[in-house]
Amino acid sequence: MPYEEHPNVLIKSNGHALVYAVGKEGEMIYLFGGFRGDPKGELIYGYSLKFKQWSEETPETPNGMPVGTTSKIVGVTDSNLNTIFIFDNGTMHIFDVFRNILYISPDFAPYKILNYAAVTLNTDEIAYIGGSNGTNNIPMNQILLYNTKISTWYTRNANGRIPSPRQGHSASIAPDGRIFVYGGFDGNDNATASNESDPLFAVLEYVNGELTWSTPQLFGQLYQFRIYHTSHVFENYLIIIFGQNLTHNRINTIDIIDISNRDIYNAVKDFVPPGYVPPTPQQSASNKNIIIASALGSVGLLIIIGCTFFLIRRYYRNRNVIPTPGEERI
Repeated sequence: MPYEEHPNVLIKSNGHALVYAVGKEGEMIYLFGGFRGDPKGELIYGYSLKFKQWSEETPETPNGMPVGTTSKIVGVTDSNLNTIFIFDNGTMHIFDVFRNILYISPDFAPYKILNYAAVTLNTDEIAYIGGSNGTNNIPMNQILLYNTKISTWYTRNANGRIPSPRQGHSASIAPDGRIFVYGGFDGNDNATASNESDPLFAVLEYVNGELTWSTPQLFGQLYQFRIYHTSHVFENYLIIIFGQNLTHNRINTIDIIDISNRDIYNAVKDFVPPGYVPPTPQQSASNKNIIIASALGSVGLLIIIGCTFFLIRRYYRNRNVIPTPGEERI
């Protein structure tokens, strides 16, 4: 896949949140929090997809959100992509990108979560999955929900085949409501080799107010341990990007899972974006021939015009009669 690098980020950080949203200036990627080298940096940075550059974003009401964060945070948007929700240390920070207003939800969460995963459900609720409360890992059958319409927190118990507790995992939601949870570990950052979560891949569904886990088999070889990565659903694929391995070294690979079949999930080795038709060698040769023929044809036409003009001029000079513009000679 083509990969573009856009340098000149205005702040150095890790563990931050990058959130895609649409404001008055068009499509933007916003950067929040993270462990920063300079704690005096701006609260929010934005990357314009139109102008392809970073800028400092200053909310009209910068209410209570710290510049840096003490743990890895996740940001999600509402269904209109106009409002961003950042959950940090038990507090929900809400950024209205259209009005450029940052404020705190009036309802505080029942407990804080660190190193969690989050997705926006089709019901305008945000589901916070897994993570730690600072002392213990949160069971995966205990899902914390936030209603974005009425700013209310509550918990729901999930049934089914419950995966093991985890931190540093990712969650992504498909249009049909399936939530794909990938990776994670026991949360011991001081271990030489961390213990991975079991299973690596799990699916959570939210139907009619009921949460149900399943742990389908994943066919194909993927990176067997991955934490602190990101994942996104694109068309019929779950794309898993970067992260760390069990010894906390960085991973520079991208894994892809085919999610088109609800019963069978396969790792994809060769990914072709939908609608992409690569040119065949014959088409490439034909295109080159057309370009060369066009160039030669243009040159040839110029040569013919030049020779014709030269012969006409020579004919009149031989007769010592050169017509002036607008004058006709026989």
